[in-house]
Amino acid sequence: MKDLHLFLNIVRSLYPTGEWRAYPMCPQDMVFEERVKLNCFYCPKYNVNWKCPPRIPALDYRQVLSEYEHCVLITLALPLIGQDFADVRVNSSLFLHKGLLALEKELWEHDNATAVSFIGGSCKLCKNGCGIEKCNNPAMARMSLEAAGINVVKTAAKVGCIVEFPPKESILRV
Repeated sequence: MKDLHLFLNIVRSLYPTGEWRAYPMCPQDMVFEERVKLNCFYCPKYNVNWKCPPRIPALDYRQVLSEYEHCVLITLALPLIGQDFADVRVNSSLFLHKGLLALEKELWEHDNATAVSFIGGSCKLCKNGCGIEKCNNPAMARMSLEAAGINVVKTAAKVGCIVEFPPKESILRV
């Protein structure tokens, strides 16, 4: 992907905490599984978070992603040792989310009008939770890879990125 390292360095400069990595891949190599979407049904964010099922567009996400020429998994690893797990979990999610938004902006400014990102897990932008009637940040909120039916662990493994459950020394956000 053209200028990937340049764009990733921009994200690193904005959010220097943690270890950022990029894994270019073919969109067709994403692993889709219906059972991943089934897990959403058992999550407390189901039908509460505006970027989680059933509140997301009913699109064929395999088809949507196949329309892209390039796809990159961006990861952020933050250490857990000596840290509160809940704090690292939320902060790592927010850092990655905001980093992806910065990357989207850079891509749009460099003639990539259809660039879009997905996050791993539910959107956590709103400190006090989602709005009751509508999303509080519709321009910044992003839906999860899992809501699209993407098995994040298997997809990451295809590009050499191992996601460890449960996390021990660091938490890896995809």
